[in-house]
Amino acid sequence: MKELTLPHFLLAENPTEDENRFIYIYSPVYLSFVLIISEDSQTVLLNDEMRRKPRKTFTYEDESFEFVILQNNVEMTGGQLAPKISEEEFLNQAWKFWEDYLIWEDSKTDESETSQFN
Repeated sequence: MKELTLPHFLLAENPTEDENRFIYIYSPVYLSFVLIISEDSQTVLLNDEMRRKPRKTFTYEDESFEFVILQNNVEMTGGQLAPKISEEEFLNQAWKFWEDYLIWEDSKTDESETSQFN
């Protein structure tokens, strides 16, 4: 029997949106929600409230991604289901999860075909 463990991160998206839908990362252990903005393919104007939220930009190959913590419970939940960490470390961990996903997806996609997963 396989032990069921709570994942640190989950990919989330609304499948009923059009092809330019947003992708999110949810952390059930920190009860926090991150918006992923692909700066190369999406133009997003953040309002004042959104610009004040913790965010960080990362690069994978020739693509840039901005991560914005939309629902932020990192400091409040740290130490309960996961270690206490800073918002910046949380974003770094979310990025590592996303980067691993991108590497995995690239390994499953033939260069002559479009992605089977997005």
